[in-house]
Amino acid sequence: MVVQYSSSSARRIGKNGKYEPNHFGDVMSQRETSCMLPAVFKNPVQRIMLMANGNLQRVLSAYYNMPVSVEVLLNEPVDPRGPKDCRLPMRFRRVINLVCNGTVVCTADSIVELLTDKAADLVVRQGVGIGQLFRYMNVLPTFLLREAKLSDDDESFERLYELRSDDVVCTITEVFPDGMLDPDYCTHPHPAPPAVLG
Repeated sequence: MVVQYSSSSARRIGKNGKYEPNHFGDVMSQRETSCMLPAVFKNPVQRIMLMANGNLQRVLSAYYNMPVSVEVLLNEPVDPRGPKDCRLPMRFRRVINLVCNGTVVCTADSIVELLTDKAADLVVRQGVGIGQLFRYMNVLPTFLLREAKLSDDDESFERLYELRSDDVVCTITEVFPDGMLDPDYCTHPHPAPPAVLG
C-alpha cells in the first residue's frame, strides 16, 4: 500500500505584507493540516506515529510515559572519502533503534544527503551528529510520507518518509514491531529484533 502526504513549512504573507509566524501548535506545518490515511489504518495511535514529522521519539515517550533513547547501530559515509574531502553531495547511512525500558519500539534506517558546504562543514569538520543536523541548523524541514505498510495481522507497520531542507535530505524507513501499540509493551523488556545492516 502506498500513501502519499506532503506538508510544507512555507510561511504565509499576512495583511501587513510581512510573513506570519509559523503556527505554534505544529511547528512543521501551516495553520491548517489534513492528514488523511487509508481506512486500513484503524488505530488512531498508529496514524499519529505514521504522521510524526521529526518528533517520533517524543511521541513514543509520551505514549509509554517513559524515557525513549536512541541507540545508534550504524552511522557512516555511504561513499567513504578522505577525512577532509567535502565534495557534494555527501551521503551517510544511519541505522538506529528507539529504545524504551530495554525494548526496541522502532528501528529507523536512513540515508542522509548533505547538499551544501554548510551542512558538510557541520558534520565533517565540527562533528555535529547526523541526527542533530536540522535542530543544529535551526531549520524546519518539509515532511513527505512516501509509503506506509501494514502487516496482515494489523500489528506490525512501517513507513518510508522524507525530511528535506535546502541543506539536507533524509530518506527514512521506520519499522514498528508487533505488539508495540500495547501501552504496556515496554513494561517487560522484549528481545531486540535483528537489525538489517546489509
